[in-house]
Amino acid sequence: MIDLHVHSIISDGMDTPSEIIRKAKRIGLDALALTDHDCIAGLEEAELEAHRLGVKFVKGIEFSVTYGDNRLIHILGLGINPDNEVFSKLYAEYRKSRSNQIHHIFEGLNKRGIYPVMEEVLALSPDGCLDRQTLGRWLLEKGITKSMHSSWVDYLDLFPYREGELIVMETALKMIKAAGGKSFMAHFHKPIGLKDYSKGECHKILTDLKALGLDGMESYYPDFTHEDYLKVNKYITKYNFLVSGGSDYHGSNRPSVELGIGSGSMNVPNKVLDSII
Repeated sequence: MIDLHVHSIISDGMDTPSEIIRKAKRIGLDALALTDHDCIAGLEEAELEAHRLGVKFVKGIEFSVTYGDNRLIHILGLGINPDNEVFSKLYAEYRKSRSNQIHHIFEGLNKRGIYPVMEEVLALSPDGCLDRQTLGRWLLEKGITKSMHSSWVDYLDLFPYREGELIVMETALKMIKAAGGKSFMAHFHKPIGLKDYSKGECHKILTDLKALGLDGMESYYPDFTHEDYLKVNKYITKYNFLVSGGSDYHGSNRPSVELGIGSGSMNVPNKVLDSII
């Protein structure tokens, strides 16, 4: 059993990268991918702990990608080499651009009577860059919200994304490919996927993304209905996509989802990773 979609405290999870690896070892996972949102700062820590404990570790990332008319699609990059020259250059530019665009959220929070202290927010950043994840954690640390989910729903999601804060699809797929990884659409059934698109629109999007280099889609996800599962596997067959899957584990930030097994019955077989790497 493996888990190829996991978040740590580096983004909006609640466990450190090392804690996640130790938990993976404890529950008997054969392999795990750390896929924090738009950030790779936890990969080195997780890799060191995985090596120490003998857990197969897959380096990953989950990009929040702008696509179409003000829509977001989450794209997982699995098996990446973050030291690749193309990847590291574009990644550094992306992190800097996101950091430069975050000040409008400070201003928006100020108008709501909340005054983040720059030094305190920066102290929570894993790499010295500001983003919504870091501000969300500051809101949680200060007791303004009770969970990272609340930080997003009650505050951060209220502010439209600005140009430069999100990565474009072509760049995300280029980075993943350059780094030797495979790209996957995460949780296609959500608004940060293909939800509410018509059947024809979905097929056009998937045709376009396949042409841009998308490698696959998640076929295993905790809250897929039977209909979701059948639909995504039709897409996978039609477009000759690779299969991936994982729990989307966030620790206590999403208590109904457990590492490896999701809501209790998910089981991503080892052969899924064999076909990716």
